[in-house]
Amino acid sequence: MPKLERYTYTGPVDNTVIPDKSKLKGKSVIVTGGANGIGEALVRSLVAADAFVTIGDNNVSRGEEIAKELGLNAQFIKCDILSWDDQVSMFEAAQNNSPHKSVDIVIANAGIGRGTGDSLFKLDDCNGPPVKPALMIAQVNILGTMYTWKLAAHYFRKQPDDVERDRSFIITGSMGSYTDSPGSWEYTASKHAVKGLMRTVRRSSWSQGIRINVLAPYYVKSAIRTPEMEAFIYGHGVRMATPEDCVAAMMRLACDRTINGHSLIIVGEAECKEGYRDAENDDHTEGFFKEVQDRLLRINLGEWSEEGIKKESRKVDSE
Repeated sequence: MPKLERYTYTGPVDNTVIPDKSKLKGKSVIVTGGANGIGEALVRSLVAADAFVTIGDNNVSRGEEIAKELGLNAQFIKCDILSWDDQVSMFEAAQNNSPHKSVDIVIANAGIGRGTGDSLFKLDDCNGPPVKPALMIAQVNILGTMYTWKLAAHYFRKQPDDVERDRSFIITGSMGSYTDSPGSWEYTASKHAVKGLMRTVRRSSWSQGIRINVLAPYYVKSAIRTPEMEAFIYGHGVRMATPEDCVAAMMRLACDRTINGHSLIIVGEAECKEGYRDAENDDHTEGFFKEVQDRLLRINLGEWSEEGIKKESRKVDSE
């Protein structure tokens, strides 16, 4: 099992460090939502670094096209991330296609935004009956990501006991989890949720050698967005990042085993030469909330360890 120190705040990630991409050679990587946009850019960069990449996506035609183009180091598995069985099949395929029969890095990138329709934000006719919200954005972004995390923790622990292995879980979050974003209620709430997942998981996952981090894009140029919409966004002073900025941040997280419990915000070269920087907003370092946080860390003493797992198993067997 990879050795990882207990999570403590050590200051922001240095975004000027150039990642050593040789660390990715032969690694088995899963990218959900890898058939377009940011996910596709991540997949291409990982294959270029000689990783074995499993693309999980609902877009069969595009996913198969990308996998065929990229060759033997890429495979496509049709996956609805709200389907537990689909995700299990994706993880099994990744493990089986790996030269070391391992899953080393999982990028929980799949998600949807306001473009699908925000069922919380919509005002219905107050003279009619209340309309139950679909909450599809919340389901995909929260439940789907939680399924991916649960499976990643399981398959990471099935790795060969090899010091070269890594156990890295990366969530594609959003700058929306740090700011008010009127009109995107479901999306913003869901991205706050996955950031919260990272912040609590990092306190235990180190004991299993698993590190967890977040990519938090701002506006990123995308072929999916119409030129008219991009012009509208630019007209409001937004300076967009690019998929390459997301790749740079992902590489920083994927290649450096010392990084755990951080969020990297993707702001683009106009805001920062490297295109990304540490959010520096995921830890309480002074004042009331630090006192509360320290108290909670003393109270919640349960260890996410092999002994704890065995103890829980014995408890279940006896019931």
